[in-house]
Amino acid sequence: MEKNEPPKGIRTLQRAIDILNCFHVDEAELTLTEIANKIDLAKSTTTRLLATLEHNHFVEKNPVTMKYRLGRQLYFIGHVAGQSIELRSVSESTMKRLRNQTKETVNLYVLDGEQRVCIQQYESTQSIKHMVSIGQKLPITVGASGKVLLAHQSQKFIEEAMVQQPMKKNKVDLKNELNMIVEEKYTVSIEERETGTSAVSSPIFDINGNILAALSVSGPSSRFKPQERPELKTTLLAAAMEISNNLGYPFNHTAE
Repeated sequence: MEKNEPPKGIRTLQRAIDILNCFHVDEAELTLTEIANKIDLAKSTTTRLLATLEHNHFVEKNPVTMKYRLGRQLYFIGHVAGQSIELRSVSESTMKRLRNQTKETVNLYVLDGEQRVCIQQYESTQSIKHMVSIGQKLPITVGASGKVLLAHQSQKFIEEAMVQQPMKKNKVDLKNELNMIVEEKYTVSIEERETGTSAVSSPIFDINGNILAALSVSGPSSRFKPQERPELKTTLLAAAMEISNNLGYPFNHTAE
């Protein structure tokens, strides 16, 4: 191996990426020869790479023309990435304003498989604050944002989550709370996941009314006083609905 040549595994990955980059709007379908020539690689090696990409649905072969085109897996990945990028971009100004209004940490969570992850966060302006790591996986059966995301899933998903993940409440009480969340578009958690920290959360919906994310405000429990929660609920609901509306959710679907 040459001194500046990358390791074999990385080289193979780069070649696979080079194949995907061969396709453009004006060249949506390409033959094996055309691809091999474009990336300056032997047909035998190109064939093996294409077989792996095809097996994983990153490319597809037209059985009539025998030409290759980009596969459905790239569409799915692109759709998820596009949603995440749009969601963060659309949410930014609202989240910053919510942080300034509440002076607490504001987070944006999405479902990742059977758990939740924070994809955007604006820190509290106060010296003592609650923080989570971007990308950190957390349960959905405890914590305000987790329960908001869980409440809008299928009954089968909910049942499986309650078996596999930690619980602070029994199943009956949690199910009742999830029903209330769907109704009120809001919930609160007091020291459920971490001692000394509390949070409130509301759902964010897409144009079709499907849940996209959970918006939350979190901080030390000492600052989440019962008498202040009604105002916090109103502020949070308005922020979550603003983001939902900006993503196409109908304005007439207002929170009660």
